[in-house]
Amino acid sequence: MTSDKKPKVLVYLFGSLGDTIVAIPALRAIRRHFSDTELILLQNVESGNIVKASEVIPEDLIDGYLSYKNKAGKISKIGGFYRLWRDLRRQQFQAVVYLVISERPAPSVARDKLFFRLCGIPRLLGFHAFSREELYPIDAVKRPAMTDNEAVRKLKRLEMDGVEFLPEEDLRTPFLTFSNAETEIIKNWLAPRRKKLDSRLIAIAPGCKTRANIWSLENFRQIGQRLIAADPNCEIVVIGGKAEREDGEKLVSAWGGGINAAGEFSVRESGALLSLCDFYIGLDTGTTHLAAVVGTTCFGIYGERNNPGNWFPLGTGHLVVFHPVVCAGCRAYTCPRPTHPCMTGVSVEAVWQNLQKFMQQKTPTGADISSVERIAV
Repeated sequence: MTSDKKPKVLVYLFGSLGDTIVAIPALRAIRRHFSDTELILLQNVESGNIVKASEVIPEDLIDGYLSYKNKAGKISKIGGFYRLWRDLRRQQFQAVVYLVISERPAPSVARDKLFFRLCGIPRLLGFHAFSREELYPIDAVKRPAMTDNEAVRKLKRLEMDGVEFLPEEDLRTPFLTFSNAETEIIKNWLAPRRKKLDSRLIAIAPGCKTRANIWSLENFRQIGQRLIAADPNCEIVVIGGKAEREDGEKLVSAWGGGINAAGEFSVRESGALLSLCDFYIGLDTGTTHLAAVVGTTCFGIYGERNNPGNWFPLGTGHLVVFHPVVCAGCRAYTCPRPTHPCMTGVSVEAVWQNLQKFMQQKTPTGADISSVERIAV
């Protein structure tokens, strides 16, 4: 007597909105590789800032979800890992696919690998730690060099274990599409708030989780005012979470118009709203990745804490501006320098000059991530 149950494969992923979005190309490759398998995604949801993967990942890529929390205290953590170990052993997964961030240290990767082995999972894919030289290359003048996007790093890790990487298929944008019903909900919300229904809608996201990536609210106010002055028929919508709600109100008030959508929608609904926008202006943060993968071209204002390319928006037609500094590649979450030079050095005037060129040359997004333009200001 044979069982009709499909074999199960576990996918391990944790992180923020951006971390989840850049895992989608790898999930496409995994779905293709394990075409007749039930894929279950395991996610750590201990932090309130961690987005639920099910809000972002297309339904056809994952069949089910598991989650766990690391509670405070050594005894509680041990108990939590025991319960997770017991649950995973019971489900008898045939393989586990490792999609955590590529910067995860080698000892942590080895510990994770041992844990899944102890769960009785025979096949492990993607458990490869990168060296510092691979993660943080430098160029001939000792500056951080261009490197692979995190989405590509995940795919290359899987490729080492026999999962085929098809760039044109796996990196093709948009990653997320929306039904007519989903789009209508957003349009119906926008309609009574819009003063210029036939004008183009421009998205601005002033917030970000990492303090070292912040560009001041005053700068966004000035950029918004210049956009309105240059094109009186445009309308600006502020995108973000509940934490950006107050900032959105301040911007709309200062501009004398616009729409504050910060805190109004789920992640997926925000994606649907972004898909209706002509283009997007934002920082090195998850909302920028969301805009890119729904097919909206992005104007990114980035610092120099990371190697260029690693966290650029996926797709083509995007533009990233940055200000070169001697401390580039610091990877600090909070800038240790009082003047925060890599972000304060990006002036409103420089952004405006490049934004005007971007608006004139804007092109649709596509599959080639290497065409993101980067300009020093």
